Amino acid sequence: MDGKEKKKPNIVLYTIFMLIAFFIITELIIWGYGSTIILNSLAYYPQGNLVITEAILALLVLIVMLIFKNSYVFTQKSEKITKGLFYGIYYIIGGVLIILLAGGLNGIMHGGLSIINLIIGCFFIGVAEEFLCRGWLLNEFLERFGDTKKGVWYSIIVSGLIFGVLHFSNVLYGQDLISTITQVIGAAGTGIMFGIIYYKTKNIWSVILLHAFWDFSIYLSLIAPVTSTVETTSIISAISVIFTILMAAAELLNMIPYVKDIDSTPKKKTVILLACISIVLYLVFLVGTTSTGSKMGDEYTFDSYKLDNYSLITDNYEDYYIKHTRQILNNQNSDSNAEANISEENYNFKLEVNDDSNLVLTNLNTKYSIEFECEYLYDYIIMEEKDYFVLAYIDYIDNTNPFLFYKYIKKEDITNENTFMNNIKDGMKKYLLSDVSELLVINDREKDISYVTAFNPDYGYYMLISEDKMSILNRDE
Repeated sequence: MDGKEKKKPNIVLYTIFMLIAFFIITELIIWGYGSTIILNSLAYYPQGNLVITEAILALLVLIVMLIFKNSYVFTQKSEKITKGLFYGIYYIIGGVLIILLAGGLNGIMHGGLSIINLIIGCFFIGVAEEFLCRGWLLNEFLERFGDTKKGVWYSIIVSGLIFGVLHFSNVLYGQDLISTITQVIGAAGTGIMFGIIYYKTKNIWSVILLHAFWDFSIYLSLIAPVTSTVETTSIISAISVIFTILMAAAELLNMIPYVKDIDSTPKKKTVILLACISIVLYLVFLVGTTSTGSKMGDEYTFDSYKLDNYSLITDNYEDYYIKHTRQILNNQNSDSNAEANISEENYNFKLEVNDDSNLVLTNLNTKYSIEFECEYLYDYIIMEEKDYFVLAYIDYIDNTNPFLFYKYIKKEDITNENTFMNNIKDGMKKYLLSDVSELLVINDREKDISYVTAFNPDYGYYMLISEDKMSILNRDE
């Protein structure tokens, strides 16, 4: 036997160590506080459904692999995980930049236990999709088309394209066609690159980690407690195609070191240089698509608002009113008594819920009404300030995602014309929130200003500071 024989650990110390490890694991993860954290995050925080869905999908994929006798993928490896991560350094650098540039740090700061859900969910995504498309499909193609250069490239490319095409299913879940096509192209390039990394390392765990981190960086904005929802404009189709080509070019650049000889070991400088060039192209893609309205994710539009001296105003009203009186100058050119030419015009609107559980705003003077269609109306409110009213309501879309809809109504704009009420309905803005318990009003005692606020027991108070800004209340305990 070459070399020295490895010394066995002391049996007593080893037994004590194993007992301590077993106690820590069972206490923290199975029976103790760790279990409570995980269960609470799944039950009460966003992305909990992601974990459950992807875990089931990962289990089904693993069962399929066992049926087709691909279990060797679980343990087969010729290179360390670090080698695969180095080959995919583009995705590591790119992921970090996405987190920094797309508001990911705000998501980390305010995400709470949703962070746990997203990490676990993205890991299961990596397990399910990588075992399916690299561990199973790629190996099946390699067995049938051989280990020749042509057979290897055919297997890698076809499995990568299949991975991209699978993302067309997102259209079924409401994603627009342009964003879906962009995602398919990007996923196909990523699939081919992951196929190269897996073929060279024979280590499925390296591509699982790359995949999980890449998805985590992209989806991090989804765990924000407050995000604005900006509609994609219809004029960006051609521009999006251009930037999608740039994204595809970023993927292709990382494949260059392997084109001549798939079995070669590329130089470290070459891998890093091409990764950096790819990052530049990808950043142009991100900036271009964001500036033209084709968004990769929701924009963060909140910050922290400091408030120490305040009071909470809660209510359970079924009806709310907008009541306003304005003086009208009837004849500006008249030389008669000015006071005689001034009259008052009264405006009186009522907000209530109809039999269909939709909100209805009615002009009590003209009897004209508008209806806000809701899937699951949770709460609603009207608040009056010096120069404006705020109409707001929370609707749970698909009984899952709570959206805050709101409209700032300036008093000087109020009229009895039907167009005024139609403009309210058409001009409603919305925020995607975490689970919200109720709408209330916070009054800043020092400035004597009131704000419509959505209260969440986990994140605290979301305050509508203005028409275009929402903030999380930063208060002293």
